[in-house]
Order: sequence, then C-alpha cells, then structure tokens
Amino acid sequence: MSDRTFVYIAGPYTGPTHDAHSYPAIDTNIARARYAAARLANARVPYFCPHLNSAHFEVITPDVGPTFWYGLDMTILRFSSALLLLFGWEASKGACMERDEALKLGLPCFDIGRFDDLVSWWKGEKEENDGR
Repeated sequence: MSDRTFVYIAGPYTGPTHDAHSYPAIDTNIARARYAAARLANARVPYFCPHLNSAHFEVITPDVGPTFWYGLDMTILRFSSALLLLFGWEASKGACMERDEALKLGLPCFDIGRFDDLVSWWKGEKEENDGR
C-alpha cells in the first residue's frame, strides 16, 4: 500500500450546460461528489475530488471552458492509484474520459456501489481483487 497515492473521484459535474443556467444540476452533482469524498475521508482513504477543486467555477470564471478543466483533471488523474465512479458516470463525457484513461493506466476502477470493496482494497485487505 505504501506506493498508493489517492483515489480519484469521477462523476457527472455539468448539467445540460456548463454555465450558470445549470447551477442547480451542477450543485446537485457537487453535493453527491462531496458525500463520496466525506465517506472516503471517514474511511481514512485519501482522495482527490475535481468537483470540489473547481466547484462552481463555471460561474466564478465563466470564460474558462470545460476543456481547461478536463485537461487539469486528467493531469491529476495520472497521479492517482484508483478511480471511484459515482452514480451516473456513464452519461458524463468527463467521467467517461477519466474512466478510459484510468483503464489505460491500469488503475482499478470501483463503482460507488462497491465502495466497501474500494476501502478494503485500499487497506490491503483484498489485494487479489483489484476492482476491475
């Protein structure tokens, strides 16, 4: 476990648009990601949550488009040890890109429904089951 860094949380961020018009949908997605981050923290599993890193920056920095955020997130993902996929990730362009990159890097990917498996894997209790 000593070479493990952190779990990257991937899931939907945007709503129908990536601007203030989708604020309620984006806020819901941020709250879901925050809940997953809190669960990881309570389990003493280090994480990175892009939703929290750039929460509502579509309003704060409206001239910075999604491409910038996708690039930043992909750079950080490359330093992670595993991926946690939130509900609805399949319909998220960004989360699909993150999952594809994680698989290309050979990182284990855990669906939120397998949260306990992720924690066990992190703590070294299930080395034989790497999440894929």
